[in-house]
Amino acid sequence: MFKYLIFITLLLKTFSSRANTIEIRCHIPNATNVTMIWGLNYWKLAESKPAGTIIQDRVMSSPMVRDGDDYILKLNVPDSCSIEYLFQFTKKTELFKANVYYTDQNQLANERFYQSIIKGNTVIKISPEVNKLKPTKQISLLKYAVFCFLIFSALALLYFIVQKFIIKRTFIPLNPKAAFFSIPIALSTILIIIRVITVDELGQFLTAPLNSLPALLKACFQDLLYTFILTILFGFLFFIKKNNRLLILWIFAGFAVISIAIALANIKITALLGRPFNYRWLYYSDFLMSSDSSRAISNNIDKNSLLAYLMMILTAIPLVWLIYQLLYKRPVITVAFLMLTFTAVCLAKTNLAIDDGKKENPVIYFVSSLFQENGLSDSYNNNINLDQFTKKNVNVLEPQYASAFKKSDIKNVIVFVLESTAAEYITPYNSRYKSTPFLDSIKQSAVLFDAAYAHAPATNKSLVSLLCSSYPYLSYKSITAEMPDIKWPSISSELKKSGYRTSFFNSGDNRFQGADNFLKHRDIDEIRDFRQNNCDAPIFSDPQHPNENLEGISDACLPTAFFDWIKKDQSTPFFSMMWTYQTHYPYYSTGKRISFNTNNELKERYLNALHDADRTLRQLVEGLKTRNLMNSTLIVLLGDHGEAFGQHGQTSHAGGIFEENLHIPLIFINPQLFNGEHIPKIAGISDVAPTIFSILKKPIPNEWQGENLFSKIRKEKVYFFTPYSDLLFGCREGNYKFIYNATTNTSYLYNLKNDPLESVNLASREPEYAKKLNNELNSWMQYQIQHVNSFIK
Repeated sequence: MFKYLIFITLLLKTFSSRANTIEIRCHIPNATNVTMIWGLNYWKLAESKPAGTIIQDRVMSSPMVRDGDDYILKLNVPDSCSIEYLFQFTKKTELFKANVYYTDQNQLANERFYQSIIKGNTVIKISPEVNKLKPTKQISLLKYAVFCFLIFSALALLYFIVQKFIIKRTFIPLNPKAAFFSIPIALSTILIIIRVITVDELGQFLTAPLNSLPALLKACFQDLLYTFILTILFGFLFFIKKNNRLLILWIFAGFAVISIAIALANIKITALLGRPFNYRWLYYSDFLMSSDSSRAISNNIDKNSLLAYLMMILTAIPLVWLIYQLLYKRPVITVAFLMLTFTAVCLAKTNLAIDDGKKENPVIYFVSSLFQENGLSDSYNNNINLDQFTKKNVNVLEPQYASAFKKSDIKNVIVFVLESTAAEYITPYNSRYKSTPFLDSIKQSAVLFDAAYAHAPATNKSLVSLLCSSYPYLSYKSITAEMPDIKWPSISSELKKSGYRTSFFNSGDNRFQGADNFLKHRDIDEIRDFRQNNCDAPIFSDPQHPNENLEGISDACLPTAFFDWIKKDQSTPFFSMMWTYQTHYPYYSTGKRISFNTNNELKERYLNALHDADRTLRQLVEGLKTRNLMNSTLIVLLGDHGEAFGQHGQTSHAGGIFEENLHIPLIFINPQLFNGEHIPKIAGISDVAPTIFSILKKPIPNEWQGENLFSKIRKEKVYFFTPYSDLLFGCREGNYKFIYNATTNTSYLYNLKNDPLESVNLASREPEYAKKLNNELNSWMQYQIQHVNSFIK
């Protein structure tokens, strides 16, 4: 009887897990290169994949087979699973005879992808409305610029031929008024032409101009407003200073050329940052004394882009001349043109959505950012219960850790910080990337926190949170630069009171945003960066940016400097921080390069740099073992923040608070204490300091905001913030992550268990829970402002 039950159970299991053959049929006439991007059960990889499938950035991409006007893909998938998918394809434009690339993301359902639940063998038919799709890859900017130059040059030449040889009009003397008014009309026209590129609507404009023109006019409102303001300012001077009209005319023309150049630069900047450059980014980049922004932009500008920019500026010459000829003795046309354009902008209606950040005029946006202190409201809700933030939970340890910590003889602490490292790139967290094989080999002597976060995607803010167990200062300004002597107890200052030696070693540059001055106020005995390191290693730097405070040396120099320091006094317990550098953009590596098969050159460089950091960790651990210090030393390894490689349209790290920006590795290593456990508790960088003190059996300062991660009872919530592009706030509670964009007044809610890629916004589907998290986030914001202000005052 028992055997029959086992047989029936296995049979039922076999039938329940049987594979179904499904056919996805996409109807796209005249399309080429149709590919389906897909995943199972919220973008997980499938065991069975069609021929030609490639995996990139954790999703599968499979070519579809043409069948008339349809494209087909057949899949074998388990029963009752969900399949998420979208389509990418190419169509040619008639005007340029060039390929325009589209992504169909189920735009009719206002989602980022299609989703189907599989029940048996089935055929799924999809018919995208191509005229409502927005091209994802645009026609060559250089072709576009040359086309504009040739069009206006041809019109000017044609007008000249008509005037000279047909009408036979004689030479026209300079009319200052006509020349003056021709400048704003030409500038408006050029800015509109550039805005087409900035808002990523060139392909849409060329394939469906009537549908996209109203949206384009709406997007140009600030450009026209900017031109109007310039015209009023210089017009006042022009009509008041009659004796200097020619000089004013040339200065006005110069401002117009500069405005065109800024608008052209804004194309790349908006693509990288999501919005134009603002004062907050200028501050973050150490006023261009670091290459975090400038080098990222320069690496994305090639010769073709520069040539395109030049052609666009040259386009203004025939355009101004043509408008001047038309305006001669008829300057009133200018007023009519501007009034007509503004009226069209105000009355334009369209169902085509354009991101707000791509509508901003770069000059207006930067100037307005100068007057935004923090972007936060100064009003406070007096009914907020601050106990939820100030009251610490009882430090009651889990039984296994209470026993282990009581018996432990941990005396020394090393905090090993991996620069710009998200959890998904570390082998113990994601076996796909073999970037950290040594770390993976010692994970049985460690405990891994699976849901650890940086509070802000910025090094200077994470440094303060780590050392001082604090949430970030809710400002684009930095504690390290503005208040380096703030009276916050730190790991180093508190351990110094217990007789510890303290040190800080950085293979990068401590001068970035005043970190060197901040560290000097933390009771650290030895502070070194790449300038004080005697390691025989070349300096990584960019010759195009020789004056920037973002140089460094090989991370392999860190253990050398550390062991040179501890040999001076081997009887005193020590606390040391080591901060790597090579994984900072633009990513440096040494030795033979390894291929990680990511099809992404930047990510390949990054993973090789991370592999170098893993070798550095090996040097450190082996050196501790050789000196019989491993058992008595706690190593805490973590990332200071994450790094993005195209996820959510991002590169680098500081502009967003998605998982790729904030989800970091956090690993405590000691062979006497840990056995390879994974702890799913939500953790933040501010929790590291009190956790270390719990292991060392030291009292935890009341000023610290973090909590012991090994406590049986602790808050299961962590908060986030970044101010540099949009002003973003967020929190993680349980499986949910909430993000509030204060710039656009938009809320996002994600279920990270079902949707780890943060692709489905649940805020409208679960409004009550989103409202609850929003209210709690607002309370935390106000508490944090008051908390920091109490120390500043």
